[in-house]
Amino acid sequence: MHEQLIDELRASVRGRVLTGMLDRYMYASDASAYEMLPLCIVVARDVQDVASTVKVAYKHGVPVTARGGGSGLAGQAIGSGIIIDLTRMNRLLTLNLEEGYVTVEAGMYKGVLDRELKRHGKFIPVDPSSSDYCTIGGMIANNASGAHTVKYGSMIDYVEELDVVLADGSIIHARKVDLNYDDDSVEARLARELYSMLAPKMDVIREGFPKVSKNSSGYRIDRVLLNEHTVDLAKLFVGSEGTLGIVVRASLRIIDIPRFRALALLAFDDTYNAALYVRDIVMGGLRAATVELIDRTVIDMARSIDSNFHGYKDYECILFLELDGNSMDDVRSMMDKLMSISSNAKGLKHITCSYDEDEISRLWEVRKRALAYTMKVRMGKSKPIAFIEDPVVQVDKLPDLVDALRRIYRMYGVQYTMYGHAGDGNLHTRPILDLSSDDGLRVMKALAYEVFNVVKSMKGSISAEHGDGLARSEFVRMLYGDEIYSLFVKVKQVLDPKNIMNPEKKVTNHRDLLVKNLRYSKGVSRDDDNTMLVWGSKSSAIASRVTGYEEELAYADEVGLCHGCGMCRELNYKVRMCPVYKGLEDEVASCRGRNNVLRWLLNIAHTVERQEQDTLMGSKEYEELIYKYCIQCKMCLIDCPSNVNVGKIMAEARARYAKINGLPKGYAYFAEIDRYAKLACRYSWLSNMLINSRLFRIVLEHLAGIDARKRIPRFSSKVFDDLFHEYRQPALDKSVAFFADTYIRYIDPMLGLKIVRILNINGYRVEFPEQFSSGLPAILEGAVDKARRIVEFNTSSLYPYASKGIPIVTFSPSASLALRMEYLNVLDDHRSRAVADHVQDVHELLYNLKSRAELVEFKPVDEDILVHMHCHTIVQGYDRHITSLLKSIPSLRFSILEKGCCGVGGSYSFIKDNYALSMQIGRELFYAVKASDKKVYTTGESCRLQMEEGSGREIGLTIDLIAKAYNIRD
Repeated sequence: MHEQLIDELRASVRGRVLTGMLDRYMYASDASAYEMLPLCIVVARDVQDVASTVKVAYKHGVPVTARGGGSGLAGQAIGSGIIIDLTRMNRLLTLNLEEGYVTVEAGMYKGVLDRELKRHGKFIPVDPSSSDYCTIGGMIANNASGAHTVKYGSMIDYVEELDVVLADGSIIHARKVDLNYDDDSVEARLARELYSMLAPKMDVIREGFPKVSKNSSGYRIDRVLLNEHTVDLAKLFVGSEGTLGIVVRASLRIIDIPRFRALALLAFDDTYNAALYVRDIVMGGLRAATVELIDRTVIDMARSIDSNFHGYKDYECILFLELDGNSMDDVRSMMDKLMSISSNAKGLKHITCSYDEDEISRLWEVRKRALAYTMKVRMGKSKPIAFIEDPVVQVDKLPDLVDALRRIYRMYGVQYTMYGHAGDGNLHTRPILDLSSDDGLRVMKALAYEVFNVVKSMKGSISAEHGDGLARSEFVRMLYGDEIYSLFVKVKQVLDPKNIMNPEKKVTNHRDLLVKNLRYSKGVSRDDDNTMLVWGSKSSAIASRVTGYEEELAYADEVGLCHGCGMCRELNYKVRMCPVYKGLEDEVASCRGRNNVLRWLLNIAHTVERQEQDTLMGSKEYEELIYKYCIQCKMCLIDCPSNVNVGKIMAEARARYAKINGLPKGYAYFAEIDRYAKLACRYSWLSNMLINSRLFRIVLEHLAGIDARKRIPRFSSKVFDDLFHEYRQPALDKSVAFFADTYIRYIDPMLGLKIVRILNINGYRVEFPEQFSSGLPAILEGAVDKARRIVEFNTSSLYPYASKGIPIVTFSPSASLALRMEYLNVLDDHRSRAVADHVQDVHELLYNLKSRAELVEFKPVDEDILVHMHCHTIVQGYDRHITSLLKSIPSLRFSILEKGCCGVGGSYSFIKDNYALSMQIGRELFYAVKASDKKVYTTGESCRLQMEEGSGREIGLTIDLIAKAYNIRD
């Protein structure tokens, strides 16, 4: 039956139909604690694809689940049938500024829409923390809210009209229907049926619905009947989670962006006192745009990572109050009122106020990343779990809710996190549980019943904005009572008589849905003793700075760390992660997608035959997954909310693959780069002629897998080693050891001499120990045995300097990353640790001299430039040092060019199967370089080569600017 269904789908839709096991693994989970293997995935290209898919599903009685960004927290976007991925349906169809609405396809990301509307001074104020990577359709399906709901309302308040695919594949235009005048359309007939069902029960509905400002639980039948003759069909589908129909287009109300805003941060000694304060100011009539709360757990995690919060160590709770308006006088007046109210607030310890937009954005980012900080919390096998994370009550009952939650947690001996939209009475609280244990599952169920009963007693809702999904649907009847719940069932039966539309969500007879299909509770094959890289040891200084933890996780735990939020699918450039996804916009290219596959392979390792697993892991699809879709930028370590080191996970997967299957064509060349580069330099006249020969490049592509289109830089006739030994340095007291790496040694040795002269000027004599290239391609691409030999040699050569406290100076960002972090993944001993601790990029060394007032003064450099940061520069955290250093150069004017990763990925872009994608990844950066009349500089040599190839312009290096500032010329 399934084969026939798949054939019919492929014959019916223009988009892709994915049936492979790896694809199914990728779509088996979302941002919730649940996972469910789908039958197949349809990546819809248009409305007709959705309608055709649903028709086939209706015919065969197979469940259908719509999916946007997969950022939902309750399991709404997973199912056992057909998953329809709507993210390719992402067009803005109409923007009507005069009438104040926008029409978009359901798969458009909210962040993309925000940027377009902002150009016109408009916005939709609904702003969940996942705005940059959730879709409009998903926000409607969930009735999303966010920080600004306290003043501006939820998604249901902005939905005007919807195009919806119903369970039989028909399409309706859900709108306001006037029963007195409307025709006999499908919409009018549906409206009349709903009116006859709901009108007699409106008193019951008004009395039985939660008394809250926002609500995503159940169906919003309280908003469907506008009056005795008007039915708003669109409102029925808001918050319905795709269980009544699939929203494919939406017309949404837009409003003017307030011109001014201010922010107050208020620190309290106790969360209960903060809740009392929120109750008093909101009930007192202060119309704040946001009233947000974070507790001590979130504060401590923020402090460990964000310098903006280092001063908040003594506080239990912080409130973020944003005030906005169209005149600064109005905003200041509200702030004065707030300060007056705050003067006698119980437990208030500190207030910070700001009217500066940059500072507001910086401080606000901490609140926006509260979920990210929460997900960094690790307590052994226990982690914060979302299932009671969205209760809402009237704000006058907020202190009672805080008190009740703390009492319940104490009763079960459970630690927890708490943050949320306090101004709405909405708290996001997560108990820290180990769901791989029976006790953890028992406590999970008990907490759900305790908390939801308390919320019901306060006339609240079990979900303000995250929806019911798998986590809460079994409790909907308890919340609403039998009479209202029976109306939900009738609505479902009218619109989905075969129960194929995202079944078991909203209405269900299952009593243990909460604890079924939990991805954390399955027995995972640890496989920690068979790893190719070093896992579970002391963190590198880089990883420790980023994650806040001194110890790395074991391999299986690192793979399981991804909570599926989907931030790696962001399309803006506030974060670099994930450049491959930005290039392809496909789940397989996201960190989440690749990580999901590897987690599933661990999950099933003990349930399938070894031969079957080896076949899967030896397939071309698997090879592409682990090689083509990761360029080892390492930005996941920085930008991922859970700091999942996806690059290291991919390196482990590649090493396992290569051990059985060998390295894919092309990669072996870069694992042996010193051998080939030395030969190319020795016969540079020949090698440089050959790399420009079209015929030779075609042969090279065929034999070695090096793409014929990729520009290979010219090899130097003299290697840096020889030039260095010919160069006469002055006698100086201080010493550094210089690690040159591939580019300086074989391509541009004169750059190396510039760096030596810069160091000489600042009082350092440069030593050049015997060395191979860094070996980073061998480490990251699966040639672990070769990598160990390189790492052992270089570590032995550099350790004598490190042991004497002599700095080891690099120029290449990838080389310094290798020495500081990646070497420890291959050789973790006292020598490699000492070397890692003494590595400094040359910019860092100069910055440190500057901070000690020891830097030799720069001469003016009269240029107005753009500066691009190499991904590995950002990962290591010295991008800010480079910025500070450049600010010290007189007459130099510069701006940071942030258009993402260039796509080079070291050796990645040279490989035949990767070249086109690497150029696609860098397209926005290349366009920006082409469009600017300013000279562009970058911090890394590989970025320079890629940007020159992609833009056709000459690109400088930031170290060249330092050389100019010292009057050092070629």
